[in-house]
Amino acid sequence: MSLNSINPSLIKKIGILSLPVMLSNLLQTIIPAVDIYMIGKLGPIAISAVGMGNTLRLFVLITLLSVAGGAISLMAQAKGSRDKKRMSFVTRQALVSGLIFSILIGIVGYFIAHPLLALMDQSGETAAISLGTQYLQILFLGTPFIVLNIIANKLMQGAGDMITPLFLTIATVILNIGFNYLFIFGYGLIPAYGVIGAAYGTILARGILMMVAVVLFFSGRNVIQILEGSWKPDKQLIKDILAIGVPSGVQGVFRHGSNLIIMGIVTATSLGTYGAAVLAIGMQVEQLIAQPIVGMNVAATSIIGQDLGKWQTRAAYEKGILMTIMGIIMMTILILPFYFFAPEIVGIFDPSGHPKILEGGISYFRFTLLALAFSAVGIIMTGTLRGAGDTKPAMYSAIINRNIIQLAVSYVLAFPMGMGYVGAWLGIVAGRILDSLTMSYVWAKQKWLQVALEKTEIFRTHLIHLSDSNLEKYLAEIRGPLMEKTGTLERVSTDSVIYQKGDFRQIIQFEKETYQVATV
Repeated sequence: MSLNSINPSLIKKIGILSLPVMLSNLLQTIIPAVDIYMIGKLGPIAISAVGMGNTLRLFVLITLLSVAGGAISLMAQAKGSRDKKRMSFVTRQALVSGLIFSILIGIVGYFIAHPLLALMDQSGETAAISLGTQYLQILFLGTPFIVLNIIANKLMQGAGDMITPLFLTIATVILNIGFNYLFIFGYGLIPAYGVIGAAYGTILARGILMMVAVVLFFSGRNVIQILEGSWKPDKQLIKDILAIGVPSGVQGVFRHGSNLIIMGIVTATSLGTYGAAVLAIGMQVEQLIAQPIVGMNVAATSIIGQDLGKWQTRAAYEKGILMTIMGIIMMTILILPFYFFAPEIVGIFDPSGHPKILEGGISYFRFTLLALAFSAVGIIMTGTLRGAGDTKPAMYSAIINRNIIQLAVSYVLAFPMGMGYVGAWLGIVAGRILDSLTMSYVWAKQKWLQVALEKTEIFRTHLIHLSDSNLEKYLAEIRGPLMEKTGTLERVSTDSVIYQKGDFRQIIQFEKETYQVATV
């Protein structure tokens, strides 16, 4: 396929759709960044405690957000096929699933927080482990509020509503910063809780905005509308959500899980416990830089999912390529100021100016930031593949490239080769480059088209029985052209499929490996 159909108007359309998500994700990243800034006033040990706690929390949270990963894909495809009942069904099941799983994981996380933090910090600094445990246990108790808040936003974004989540995120940031400051430093009758005050602020802000989103869904004033229907968990829909979401969750677990091991490697080098602070600062800065690209990742899921919902495969493929190119260019531009002003950036996050944190932070930026340009490929193509419901390739790449290879290279270079923490940085660079090459190959092969098709009702009911030649003909001559027309609805029954737009109706009757077309 060529990119001849891509023009400035399409680039503008992608930009308009992506910008609110970019801003929303950037604002989301500001919350932990401000947390670290506030906690920094309490000293380097406090930074290390929150850094370890957030790394572990993200590790667990990514697992739970597999529900959101599956729901956003199914929501995008339902919106593309113009099926409001299906959109409502996906919404109910996503919220129910998220609630159940988050309660279970939150309880387990509360009890395993301390041993996992002790495993992460190999320096034996008990103060950081103790503070991190208290901080993390409170966040685990509030997991349902955090997860449902995020799922609600992802559902709206999957349906193409990028503005409402942006406004909800702005409100979340304002409340989170305000509550965090209040509980960290205290005011009036509210005592200063220090590190754990940041956890209280996060839970309270997320809980409030989660309730606002649910009320909005019931009000009928959003593209996501909860219509009449059962809230009983549906086995098939949850299975579909998890079939898409679990690989995304596993991918996230391995991506962030590698951070836990990298942190263990770095704290075992000359940086000691301060290596945790270095990684907390470095990863936080990288998240800030990457948020516009992560925003494009979400927009890509919505765009590709909606195109495939109406079976516009060529458009989906070409838009995926274009968004990846845009992401590489944008990431490169965003990297440069942080690369050249690394000492000043580290100083902002560590007002104490501890020499080990400064030394390690500058080194981290010098070695890893340039590799973020490669990360843009993996980030965006993960989103495009999620739009198709094909999340396994990203999972395999995360396991092999971002864990096995990355961690092996980091360890060998850090210790047997005697490069210390610099070896860990080089391992991270190797993992990012290999991940980008793998995801580019997967997108080019286009096997994700079959994955997307097999999750549709029309395939499961009728198309699965067609011969290969008739299936290809049906998609190319009937489904694709008819669904391309704005307003066309596809109704699937046990013996036929009806395409309708206004007074136009086309009925497709299926029999064994063939089909017959009748226009009414």
